[in-house]
Amino acid sequence: MTLESRLGLLSFDLDDDFITVDTDLCKSCEKKPCLYVCPSKVYDLSDDNLVYNIEGCIEMGMCTIVCDKLGKGAIKWNYPKGGKGVNFKFG
Repeated sequence: MTLESRLGLLSFDLDDDFITVDTDLCKSCEKKPCLYVCPSKVYDLSDDNLVYNIEGCIEMGMCTIVCDKLGKGAIKWNYPKGGKGVNFKFG
């Protein structure tokens, strides 16, 4: 089963934004490592600007780690409130 197929099995109950990004700070980031570590493709480039959509986030948290270590520290990430966020099936 492909990653895309597996991600399609997940369900989400979104609440408040649990990811915030200082997109102005991202403009000066050369590596933009968040684009490469997120399997859900929460982060993307549009006209050389970083855009993000928390829908589909599987709450790995790798984006904030690589942003702090290799990027500019623009991503702030917290777990969603209890009972909110991603619901995993088969695991």
